[in-house]
Amino acid sequence: MESLTAEMERLLSGARFIDISPVLSTSMDGWQSHPEITIISDSRSHEKDGYYLQLLVMPEHVGSHVDAPAHVHESLMHRTIDTFPVDTLLRPGKKISAASLNLQPGEQLTLGAFTELAEGQGVDVRAGDIVLVEFGWDKHKDATEPPAAAENWWGGNAPGFAEDLCEWLASVGPTAVGTDTAACDIAVKDGKIRSSFGHDTYFLPMDILILEGLCNLNRLPGEFFFMALPLHIRNGSGSPIRAVAVCQPETDGS
Repeated sequence: MESLTAEMERLLSGARFIDISPVLSTSMDGWQSHPEITIISDSRSHEKDGYYLQLLVMPEHVGSHVDAPAHVHESLMHRTIDTFPVDTLLRPGKKISAASLNLQPGEQLTLGAFTELAEGQGVDVRAGDIVLVEFGWDKHKDATEPPAAAENWWGGNAPGFAEDLCEWLASVGPTAVGTDTAACDIAVKDGKIRSSFGHDTYFLPMDILILEGLCNLNRLPGEFFFMALPLHIRNGSGSPIRAVAVCQPETDGS
């Protein structure tokens, strides 16, 4: 019988790995009310100290990251990120692209639209999946044209999910739901929240984790294997993650 190590090496050697996490940098865009990340690049240097080391000062929710239930719900402070199994975010991934709808800040993706997109893209969402919705919103990071060129416009403007979509996803039971926006299901315009059904009612209270700040979702097929490991933060409201999609190798004509 093939050893587990050999089997894993065989399976992964031909796979494509797609990075769906942004590079962490000082004052990068994020949710409008969160502290900014600061990277002190010369905290230790070869010239002064004989070695190189940067100092990172950052919130738990920065870049691509995961929200735990304790982040929003005081009654769920026992469900911090360190209480979840290490393999929680190692699951089959499903991507539904809603970029063609061109939803605007404050608008909501409905269950009807989601279902039509999923059927048209041949994606079947099942219990235990990591479900990612591509809004195409990462194009607004580091934008040079108004209004997205305004400081952290991305962090205070985004489409979100309608209540019927959140309720249906909760009934299916994915492990996590994520997007390329700053707050997944939250629809927000000019800093004002229009809806927050997943955070408040259907995802976090149901132990469905929320993934935010992803990028490059346009590069993903409809099905893949999702891999991410949160930092093991005691009492963490969430954690930065390095999210990766493991995909089938490309073939001619793909």
